Amino acid sequence: MNRMISVDEARAAVLGRVSLLATESVTLAAAWSRVLRAAAVSDRDLPPFHRAAMDGFAVRSADAMEPGARLRVTGEVRAGEWPDRAVATGEAVRIMTGAPVPEGADAVIQVERTTTAASDVFIETAVTQGQNIVPRGSEARVGAILLNEGVRISAAHLAVLASVGVAEPVVSRRPRVAVIVTGDEVVDPSARPSAAQIRNANGPALLAAIHEAGGAGTDFGIVSDDPAKTRAAIERALDERYDAIVLSGGVSAGDFDFVEGALGELGFTLHVTAVRVKPGAPFVFGTRGDTLVFGLPGNPVSAQVTFELFARPALLKMQGAIALDRPLLEAELDGALSNRSNRRNYLPVRVTRAADGLHAQPIRTQGSGDTLAHSLAHALAVLEPERTNAAAGERVTLYPLSSFLEV
Repeated sequence: MNRMISVDEARAAVLGRVSLLATESVTLAAAWSRVLRAAAVSDRDLPPFHRAAMDGFAVRSADAMEPGARLRVTGEVRAGEWPDRAVATGEAVRIMTGAPVPEGADAVIQVERTTTAASDVFIETAVTQGQNIVPRGSEARVGAILLNEGVRISAAHLAVLASVGVAEPVVSRRPRVAVIVTGDEVVDPSARPSAAQIRNANGPALLAAIHEAGGAGTDFGIVSDDPAKTRAAIERALDERYDAIVLSGGVSAGDFDFVEGALGELGFTLHVTAVRVKPGAPFVFGTRGDTLVFGLPGNPVSAQVTFELFARPALLKMQGAIALDRPLLEAELDGALSNRSNRRNYLPVRVTRAADGLHAQPIRTQGSGDTLAHSLAHALAVLEPERTNAAAGERVTLYPLSSFLEV
């Protein structure tokens, strides 16, 4: 009989057997969401010169310490050009946002607080030293580490990389993941199911989840409940050297559940075969060399939750990511929840923000096949095995889903 272990034990069994993938250099256009594997170091001071933060006039603050100063305009500096002269006493230089501040000037007065007449400018307000100037090196000094190895590259990170000339960042290669959906009852989403059939919900959902975790998923299609066909699909993934294999269905103890047997025949060592989690107790994890296999339940919500808890962090660790998990949060319940499973239960909730913090509204669900309820959730409320009830007004731990940012 399979030994049922805790969620934490299962995660440790998975993450302790993940191998780090090789690196590659990619263009900035291809680097978004990839995991950085070489720290980004500044090749110059940022900014590389004293930079004007406003359109206006570069002046000596000592010349305009009181409103009403009149200064002679002696030139102009645009962004992208170097000043050709210093600012002397009684002078001002017209300057554009982002342009280098000329020598002699120690402040920029914004154009809205000036008036001009012929070649003179009148300063309407008092000027202070350093006003509207971003000093050289105030953002970062040359040689500073700007992005650490293991950061997952965001749009903002791309701007940093571009700013310091990292045009081809070194990143992890994407994990190649084969997705195999099993079940005689499963048909393609484009098909018209018979009375006893269901459409393939797991395939598209798992491929999207793999992509969100930085992987490159391949759809191996639907495999019928046949031991030879199940084995052949897994063997193909091995022959084609996929880093991980994700199967859905066929992992329970029924007469038509052939995944564990096929994995054993193909030389996989199974480290996890059942987890005290709801939804998703019949979860399988195994290895053959550096190849990982995840056998997820066939019910779509169970498949998505177990992928989130076990496969997603493994794929991120393969890439060398620092952050493997979504940050847990807390919220006040706006309705009651119950947990009679004697397992850690992950229940769908919608989240709202209020003056006193986050609130979680339970979503009525019909169980692990209710894809609609799961799709409406911003997060999963986590109830430990010993917590059989959580009343409205009590606080619960939230596991945020990717839709949480919509809150």
